[in-house]
Amino acid sequence: MNLAFYRRTARLLRRGRSVVVATLVERHGSTPRDFGAKMLIADDGSTAFSIGGGAFEALVVDDARHALAMGKGFEKSYRFAEEGDDALGMVCGGQARVLFEVVRPPQRLFVFGAGHIGTALVRQGIRLGFQVTLADDRPHLLDPSRHPRGVALVRVEHDFLEGLPAIPAGAYVAIVTRCHRTDLAVVRHAVGGGADYVGLIGSRRKVEVVKERARQAGVSDLALAELRAPIGLPIGAETPEEIAVSIAAEMVAVLRRAGARSGAANITPLQPGRHRRRTT
Repeated sequence: MNLAFYRRTARLLRRGRSVVVATLVERHGSTPRDFGAKMLIADDGSTAFSIGGGAFEALVVDDARHALAMGKGFEKSYRFAEEGDDALGMVCGGQARVLFEVVRPPQRLFVFGAGHIGTALVRQGIRLGFQVTLADDRPHLLDPSRHPRGVALVRVEHDFLEGLPAIPAGAYVAIVTRCHRTDLAVVRHAVGGGADYVGLIGSRRKVEVVKERARQAGVSDLALAELRAPIGLPIGAETPEEIAVSIAAEMVAVLRRAGARSGAANITPLQPGRHRRRTT
């Protein structure tokens, strides 16, 4: 496959599109294309390149949409015959097997707070393949030399009151700022917008104070129900690096649907711990 295929794939992913790569992995007899032919099917219905055209390709596109809907790939056989299992209603007489691979753009992670925990979480996020944005109002903590390459650094206004980056639907958000006032500002900004994960660090008492003040500021209980707080999985973490691991683990659980909203009970409720009182 030529370089244009991979460039097109990268371009679609950079635009935020999920795609299916359909690859002809096995063939017998007469088939329209040879082993290794590839086709792209994007989640907006657009296609690029070809593995054979006609009724065969139309069915491949339908199966690719099914893969996108399921969120996982599979293999399927097709027979270029008029009748029988997997038949395409064609008379070529060959047989093909296609691999469907679902490829999604990097998940967006927004870390609010560039203290010790935020910095450690950024490193974890990069290792896990997230597209990471780090926001803080302290310019010295946003020095690029402190953070991995590829992290988007956003300086917000004092106390996080203005200039916060927009959070797209499906994003992941970790609120690990320096105090309850800045946490509150970010909570008001982050909940209710369709993020898949919004976590807030702090003790249970601090979390309840932030929630109550958010309610007083007009944030609905429905929006606040999205908040995962105290943040992270209960692994007994104490150091910033360990706490970052616990947060990243909870995010992965949500990402892999072990703890998505529809099944949040699958994650053990977090117990109070010393590390939850830290706010930087």
